[in-house]
Amino acid sequence: MEIGKAIRRMGLADTYRDRHWDRAVKVTDNTVQKADPEWLEELLPALLRVPEPTSPMRYGFEVALQRLATAPGDADRTASVRAFAAEGKAWGDVRYELPEVAEWLACTQPPEHLLAVFEAADADDELAACLLQETALRHDATAASGFAARLRAAGHPLGLLPLRPAPAELGYSLPRYPDRLEPAWSEPGEGAPAAPGPSGLDVTVAELDWPDAQRARSAYRNWTSETETALFRLDRPLIPENFGASVLRALPADSTGATVTGVRRATTADVLRTLFAGATSGGAYGRRMYGAYARRPSWESLAALAGVQETDLGAIERAADRCDWLFYTSDWHMRVVPPLDVGIVGLRADRRTVAVLAVTDSD
Repeated sequence: MEIGKAIRRMGLADTYRDRHWDRAVKVTDNTVQKADPEWLEELLPALLRVPEPTSPMRYGFEVALQRLATAPGDADRTASVRAFAAEGKAWGDVRYELPEVAEWLACTQPPEHLLAVFEAADADDELAACLLQETALRHDATAASGFAARLRAAGHPLGLLPLRPAPAELGYSLPRYPDRLEPAWSEPGEGAPAAPGPSGLDVTVAELDWPDAQRARSAYRNWTSETETALFRLDRPLIPENFGASVLRALPADSTGATVTGVRRATTADVLRTLFAGATSGGAYGRRMYGAYARRPSWESLAALAGVQETDLGAIERAADRCDWLFYTSDWHMRVVPPLDVGIVGLRADRRTVAVLAVTDSD
């Protein structure tokens, strides 16, 4: 379809009550969704020249931008997407977010074209800042250290994080060029070994104040759901082999107790991956953080659960490795959508302090 004709049809209606609404929307459904990148690169600037875009125009712009961003190309394509995305936010009430556009690019564009963005990017370029962390989660982005320094000097939080994946982040399996598979969001603890613990375990538990409880919930702060954080002290140290379901049933938290089931052993990487998935997703109805802004909250939650005040990712990971971790579920969880039920318990390095983080949501 000719560009001008497509835009005219998109302008036939503005709301679903208008007589030509279906014709206006089907331009995107039937044409934009199937168009090649070159056609999209003509459509997007043409739409931006419309002073008062209709709702079907904004919809068409959103779809065209995503399709262009996810079509592997050269450095010019990455630059074009960045420019179109920024102009689109000023042009109309579009529904994408700049961190989302950064995720699209990082998933599908070659790393050398992503790294080229940071050579001259300014510290107030929010899309570039988000793209820096999306790239760092997938590739070695240390070549962008100059841009990261400019972000830090400007006080931008995304300039403070490492420019390559930490060891515990290597298991995220995020989509990246040339692999375009969708990430799998599995149930926490799926496939991990069971941890029943000794039967008849006699242990006395005291609940502690936990000033860091809010920090432990950092990864789930955007979830519109029920969350529980609790900290307990056992009457004696436990060996790791005895840390299992029997201990969880002795904890007087709402999400633990007699109905605990599905208790599985977990590693630091398992826990961090679960926290990161929660932060990126936003749950069933919460706002997504995307990878760029999910990275720090997931590490903050891990640090609080491990009982350390560190901000260095390596120090947090080492502290978490000294803990023992379990995943669990119980009748407290809604059990509507398994990945939306999270139960994490950590036995800290002193072998007596137990931290609980439970989240449940439904769709």
